[in-house]
Amino acid sequence: MMVIQLKTEHLVEPIGVERLHPRFRWQMESTERGRLQTAYQILVASSLKELEADKADKWDSGKVISDNSVEVIYGGSDLSSGERCYWKVRVWDQSGKPTVYSSPSFFEMGLLKASDWNGKWIAAKKGISSPIFRREINLNGSVRRGRVYIAGIGYYELYVNGKRVGDRVLEPAHTYYNNDQPFHLDSRVLYAAYDVTSYLQPGKNALGVMLGNGWYSADAAVASSIARTPYGDRPRLMMQTNIELDGGQKVIMASDPEWKVSPGPVTYNDFFHGETYDARLEQSGWNRVEFNDSSWEHASVAEAPSGKLTAEMLPPSRVMETLPMQRMLVPKEPEMYDKTYIYDFGQTFSGWVRITVSGPKGAKVVLRYGSRIYDDDNTLDNRSNLLRFPTPSAQQTDTYILKGEGTEVWEPRFTLHGFRYVEVTGFRDAPSVQKIEGRFVHSSLDPTGSFVSSNKLLNQIHHNIQWTFMSSFQGLLQDAADRSERVGWLGDPTFVAEDYLYNYDMSTFLEKWMNDIKDNEKDDGNIPFISPIDWRPPKDAHEDPDSLTGFAVYTLWPCWQSTYPLMTWYLYESYGDKQVLEDQYAGIKKFIDFLSANAVDNMIMTGLGDHMEPQDNGFSHFSPRRTPSGLTSTAYYYANTLAFSRMASVLGRSDDAEKYATLAQNIKEAFNKRYFDPSTNQYATGSQTSNALPVYLDMAPPERVPAIVKNLVDDIVTRHDTHVSTGIIGSNAVIQVLPSHGATALMYALANQTTYPSLGNQVMKGATTVCETYECGPWLSQNMKMFGSMDKYFYRDLAGISSESPGYRRILIKPQPVGDLRTVSASEQTVRGPVSVDWVKGDGALDLKVSVPAGTEADVSIPQLGLTDIQITEGGQPVWHANAYVAGDAGITGAEANADSIVFHVGSGSYSFAMSGSTY
Repeated sequence: MMVIQLKTEHLVEPIGVERLHPRFRWQMESTERGRLQTAYQILVASSLKELEADKADKWDSGKVISDNSVEVIYGGSDLSSGERCYWKVRVWDQSGKPTVYSSPSFFEMGLLKASDWNGKWIAAKKGISSPIFRREINLNGSVRRGRVYIAGIGYYELYVNGKRVGDRVLEPAHTYYNNDQPFHLDSRVLYAAYDVTSYLQPGKNALGVMLGNGWYSADAAVASSIARTPYGDRPRLMMQTNIELDGGQKVIMASDPEWKVSPGPVTYNDFFHGETYDARLEQSGWNRVEFNDSSWEHASVAEAPSGKLTAEMLPPSRVMETLPMQRMLVPKEPEMYDKTYIYDFGQTFSGWVRITVSGPKGAKVVLRYGSRIYDDDNTLDNRSNLLRFPTPSAQQTDTYILKGEGTEVWEPRFTLHGFRYVEVTGFRDAPSVQKIEGRFVHSSLDPTGSFVSSNKLLNQIHHNIQWTFMSSFQGLLQDAADRSERVGWLGDPTFVAEDYLYNYDMSTFLEKWMNDIKDNEKDDGNIPFISPIDWRPPKDAHEDPDSLTGFAVYTLWPCWQSTYPLMTWYLYESYGDKQVLEDQYAGIKKFIDFLSANAVDNMIMTGLGDHMEPQDNGFSHFSPRRTPSGLTSTAYYYANTLAFSRMASVLGRSDDAEKYATLAQNIKEAFNKRYFDPSTNQYATGSQTSNALPVYLDMAPPERVPAIVKNLVDDIVTRHDTHVSTGIIGSNAVIQVLPSHGATALMYALANQTTYPSLGNQVMKGATTVCETYECGPWLSQNMKMFGSMDKYFYRDLAGISSESPGYRRILIKPQPVGDLRTVSASEQTVRGPVSVDWVKGDGALDLKVSVPAGTEADVSIPQLGLTDIQITEGGQPVWHANAYVAGDAGITGAEANADSIVFHVGSGSYSFAMSGSTY
């Protein structure tokens, strides 16, 4: 057995760690079956040389009897700012045999105290869209170590000696930078740490930074028209370069008024609307040494945001994929517009395009982005950009002005678009577009899941969900990629949380967002339904809080606000990390108490409810018409309270666990008294959401659940012709309930549905991402996550992968071969290692291949498929014969039959089961 995949704070060799007691995790791999960890030992040293000699001058954990490999907290001597530590780990298996130590890993601390920052916030004068800053520094010797710590808000690009540092884009991730409200809120500004040792040289060095508005500020021309309140009047910069020379000399270069600043070639930039770049304004060599900056102004000291400088500990945004153009269309327009072309990338996504052009100086290329085209004339259909309430149109237009020097390659820096099509327009002096490429931009989260089946429609639905989810990764779970409503909505992600977690490593990403929500929590426990709270009144508008957007973001919407406690709980369940519960415990408790203070007789009757509920006329409604909002609000009040009680229990806080469990029980009783009709076994109106949600959240009386599920099935099959009639809350609940209550065949039929309302219908209409509504109409977003709740069905039910304990310490493999489905292949990279399932169904037979990671155990449930005289082999060796377990196969510790399956108890390793039998 080997120890692999060492991570600190969920990341591989991070720089800028601020947690004083960082968390370690690792995985194990083995060619043998049934391998478990029973103990571990971690060594942490101040140098690689010390570690290689097994000298743990920072921390030697000693041999710790534990199977924990997912979140072990550093327990050594104090860590200081900028300190780098090296660590390795070994484990003991179930036989008491130790492994060799792992390969070494490292982590490096950030700037831990405010006094570690020597710089000042600086800015250009007002009115400069995207200023460029520079400063030279002379180094009297070779560089042993160089670090840049930088917060450039809204966005920045960093250069050292003319070279771009790293490949991050749209940095830093968006936070609530500055509290401008008349009540107490916390705020943060994220900074990144870069290793620039290889960029620096003896002698003169040049540091350069370009800034953009991002979410922080806005160009004056559009600031008044954007449905958000800028935090500041212009971009600003805090930066510090810490250098250590070979001779031991330390040099610090920090941002101050000695820096020089100038307007750059970006003359306009807005996150929603686009970017204008005038290549004629480029200043060659501005970020290199010996550049003549005598005409540049000195930077001015800017007012510091109230947000605490905090290390950015999540995967940054990057250009993750470059998409080739699939086809070029010529719109049918009057002759005066004949220099217009539409480029189709065949896929809706978030990002921008990179163009290769040539032409005369001053020629313009105008790029307009949209998600659709009009079929009758091939013109750009950008109606999904144009929703005007509560946000104005997103122009999604970039302009490049040529410098006229041969072939020019350009892509924007400080904007983001949601699109599939790009309209390229030139005028009389139109340049030649030689190449155009799509650049898919999102936070660089590691993919963890894969799914493919013999059903092409399911595969395409899975593809659409994945591309929607990836488009939403923009430092938070962004909404509506193709319009200006790109805020971090709560609620929507809650109903697709498990779907996200099956597909991507969300650990650091969601921890950051939970901290955003905690920052925005009022002293009374109220949290907003978007976070960070970009939809907020400006400083002079508090007497009319709805004056800007029509939305008061602290309105009581329990289903949406549930994101805070429930997402925290899902993080614990997926990664087995108690620290996230500790970090958010006080904030969640305060929020639950806020809900209780606003409940009447343990009920909350207000809230948005089952959003985007499809109607019989073929269109969806913003608020529900079938299900009372009080039902959904109170149900999620219960779910929040129960989740918090469980958190308290995990953390050993028995008084809170008991108190809030009692409250949850009282909420359940009040809920059932008001909404459940025992004479009909129906909840409220008997709608699909009304019946599915209480069953999903375990609120229904257990003895009544079969009858309630029957009513749900009858409504789906008979009243709605095998279709859902649910919005985003109910759609998730139906997908949760049917496969786990004997209706997997119906769930499969719903997944295969190709008429409205269904995700399959969206596929039939040509969608490549998930639309905002089931009808996928052109007037709403073509790329929105909230109906992506089908993916968990593919992983958990069709493939059968789920966790039986936090952090996948015990795993359940329980596939559901159903209908005409013949094959499924799926994998899940859990926090403890990869799980994979491959099954092939034949006539009277099922072949099932399973892989279980070292350090875990699993129950493998093989469905009997209605067969008799079942025989099962593993690797060709009999393991089930004559209705009994056959012992002797390595790694399998036992088996038993239940009503519809045969369950094998296995240790880690790869297994190949083959089942055969007779049909009736």
